[in-house]
Amino acid sequence: MARRCPWCLEPLSLGERRASECPRCGRPLVGPEGEPRELELRFDQIEARQRARALEVLQWGVPTVAVLAAMVSLIHIGGVLLAPLVALIHLVTLRLFLVREARRYLGPTRRLFTRWAARFAFLWLGLPGYAAMATPLVGIIVGVATFVVLTGIVHVYTAWSLARESARLPMLAAEKAAMVALAALTLLVTAAVVIGGAVLGWSVMTLIDRLSAG
Repeated sequence: MARRCPWCLEPLSLGERRASECPRCGRPLVGPEGEPRELELRFDQIEARQRARALEVLQWGVPTVAVLAAMVSLIHIGGVLLAPLVALIHLVTLRLFLVREARRYLGPTRRLFTRWAARFAFLWLGLPGYAAMATPLVGIIVGVATFVVLTGIVHVYTAWSLARESARLPMLAAEKAAMVALAALTLLVTAAVVIGGAVLGWSVMTLIDRLSAG
């Protein structure tokens, strides 16, 4: 059953979903057999609008990233420091402009998964991809490819989740397993970096102390 009224979009409790009418607006929760319900039509419209927005993002985003990559390649190693900023701006743009409407119609779990799937994609693909823009010439290709791939991942996964939400299909076990694996990998790598940095710092300080004592 739908988690929201297909007419007024108010959230429905588990007991209210079994009713024939919305307790708030009084309109039927299920239309006549064979007639598309308002909610199904709305899902289709949202999906179509998101496809149009995805094309729009690519149309202005690809040349923008290409120009940015060309500029970043001129400052070489300094360009690496801009990678987190570029990735953050891209992520926020997609969330506010591309998938914001679709995410309103997802259940809490799917909304959480689409959010973290985007974050993991930008962490593992976006940061190294945008950092590579500091490389002359090749950096332009890698930067543009990173922009296209990340936009595609966010758009496709959100649209796919929206379609399954519309069909009342449960989340796949593979989705949950992939999210757990990415979260575990991220924690392990973060812990390794922190521990490695602490060991390196301790080693450097020890070496400096010994050289000073000598």
